[in-house]
Amino acid sequence: MIHKLRRQLYELSLGLLLIRVGAGTVFFMHGVSKLMSMAMITGFFMHLGLPGWTAPAIAFIETVGGLMLILGFFTRIAAVVLGIEMLVAIFITGGINSGWQQHELEAFLMAVSFGLVYTGSGKFSLWHWDPKSN
Repeated sequence: MIHKLRRQLYELSLGLLLIRVGAGTVFFMHGVSKLMSMAMITGFFMHLGLPGWTAPAIAFIETVGGLMLILGFFTRIAAVVLGIEMLVAIFITGGINSGWQQHELEAFLMAVSFGLVYTGSGKFSLWHWDPKSN
């Protein structure tokens, strides 16, 4: 029994599942909250100098991308898009010069997203593809 528990503690795919679900939930909830207050978000984006169509696009990316991470469906593609979005968000809102505290969440989500690009979804996903298994 202890040997079985010990093997489960070293299960990479279980760790990736927890990381995917955690980050995916954050992205999904932020996307849904943007969709629920689209007028306010559009105004904020326009205040930042972005065109109005970027607000629904970002809300869509975060909502769908978050679901893709949670489910493990095209994880690497979703992670690249979400990671780039977080990188752009950091620089649009003032970059590193505006203070680390303002960008902690974006930097963390960017790092997790780019990490998932390299690791993939793990075997606990709807669409598991391992290039090493060929």
